[in-house]
Amino acid sequence: MMRASSPARGEQESTRDAILRTAGRVFLTHGYEQTSMDEIAAESGVARRTLYNQFAGKRALFDATMNKLWEDFPLQTIVDAADQAGPPEDTLYAIGHAIARFWSPPEAVAFLRLVIWESPRFPELGHGLMDSGRSPARRAVNSYVRRLAADGEFHIEDPDLATTQFIDVILGELLLGRLVSTTTTAVDEKRCDHVVREAVSLFLARYRSSRSG
Repeated sequence: MMRASSPARGEQESTRDAILRTAGRVFLTHGYEQTSMDEIAAESGVARRTLYNQFAGKRALFDATMNKLWEDFPLQTIVDAADQAGPPEDTLYAIGHAIARFWSPPEAVAFLRLVIWESPRFPELGHGLMDSGRSPARRAVNSYVRRLAADGEFHIEDPDLATTQFIDVILGELLLGRLVSTTTTAVDEKRCDHVVREAVSLFLARYRSSRSG
């Protein structure tokens, strides 16, 4: 039988979450290189020793902050949708909607900006982002696209390109403009829904075999 979490453990987890929230804000404000552990400790209201007890250094803290963000990435939703045997338009919509909703909040765009800005000096930051969410999600979508091609209902000569096209129609509209803009305003649900439905329609029009009706 599992034991209930002790008060000390709950307090430790609460402290860690508070540090991660503060670290995210400070990293976004000052960038990775200009952020110091001392500043995060002060902003979090914890002792420097407490911070280092939780995180070995700034890189470990940044990784944990990024992982916190990627915990919200709907990878399992995408994988589950791709495993379904329902109508392709429904599956593609579920996949596209999960992707669109993740990138809608301003925090997600701000973190992506940060990683892009810092990656030339810290290439491992970009690799970490790819490994944590983007690559696994793309593999799941690609696997589904290949299954569509193998089933014969769709004529897809280049599944890798078809995967990229589907995802990029969504991200190009919902993410790219905000990435280079001076604002990171969230995209409303109605706009997300419209963009995803258009992406699905384009995919079906391009790749569904004429004989499938």
